[in-house]
Amino acid sequence: MSNLQNLLSKQLQANPSLYLKISEISGLTKEELDAFLFDKTIFLDFGKVLDIVDYVCHDNSAEIIKQYIEALDVNHPTAQQVLEYLFINRFDYCNSFLERMLKANNQENKYFATVYKQHYQDLGQLFQYDLHEIASSPTLHAFKTIMELYSLFRHDQIPTIIRKKDYVEYTINHFVQDEFIRNYYLLHHYRILMAILLDQNVINECRRMANEILHLKSRVGPNFSINANHVLGISFLFEDYDKGLDYLYKTRELYRNRPKKGHDGDIHSSINLHQILWNREPEDLRPTSKKASDMHDIVHYYISKNEFVAANGILSNIEESELSQRDSAFHFYYKGILEDNSDHLYKSIMLFKQIGNKFYIQLPINELKKKGMNPILLDTLLIN
Repeated sequence: MSNLQNLLSKQLQANPSLYLKISEISGLTKEELDAFLFDKTIFLDFGKVLDIVDYVCHDNSAEIIKQYIEALDVNHPTAQQVLEYLFINRFDYCNSFLERMLKANNQENKYFATVYKQHYQDLGQLFQYDLHEIASSPTLHAFKTIMELYSLFRHDQIPTIIRKKDYVEYTINHFVQDEFIRNYYLLHHYRILMAILLDQNVINECRRMANEILHLKSRVGPNFSINANHVLGISFLFEDYDKGLDYLYKTRELYRNRPKKGHDGDIHSSINLHQILWNREPEDLRPTSKKASDMHDIVHYYISKNEFVAANGILSNIEESELSQRDSAFHFYYKGILEDNSDHLYKSIMLFKQIGNKFYIQLPINELKKKGMNPILLDTLLIN
């Protein structure tokens, strides 16, 4: 009997009413749960295991799950679920489980592990899959389409990714029969697409994907929730102050609660932009920072207060030649306002277009509309 089975058995003997609660959580009958507890040849769907452990022993669930995985028979079909769970969360023991699974007698599991090993060995290269063997595994065929998408992302092939978006999601939904793995494959897909769709200003689809990620947040690491909340917060920049700020605050809290402190994904700058654009006092300006985005935050703040001399003083200290295209796009947006120069605003639009960002491009376009420029002509700038 595994540690998990032994633990559950003792808990249920001490408190038989747990049967009812576990049944509600997992959908298992008392007979099915007893069979799992006392027959070592029976394995539960790994998603049910995660749900049960999280409820029964939440505080030490990570260690119990680790022990369960280390004792798992790698020939059982649930080993494929476990392998995906380990690698999407990048647990430190994922490779040791992979090495065990590579020696499985179950040839399907062994090949499944082989594909994962080939992919995660070198993330900079696209693994050349054996098309015949991949075709015999609809699940791995779906995995292949996702990882091809990742390769396109690494090479900035955004238009191709957008064209393939629906095909990849269709493939995952219709080829992957295992619900647990299907949900994780969709997470792989959504984590890339939600940010791309935000940049493309396809807001409803972007939010759908971000919310799907948050729906499964209890089964993935904090980075998924951080990214989803951040994207959702930004998506409300032009629509709703309170909703946007609520998501951005959640993002900041998640960063602060991470085991490894440090990089905050510039969430402070996203909050500043949101607050300044809605004529509220920004709460995290960094006047001593030499980072371009932090200096731009202060410039934007001074502009909102009509303190143009102070804003110009800071903007003139930013070396334009050293800016990224994204920072340059914001730079010429602020410069266009300060100098009342439409050419700078058009340059900002051009730079946002070059990086494929149709979301923030609304900033200089809205400014030009305020100046009385033809709104129909300006809207055509959003068309590729």
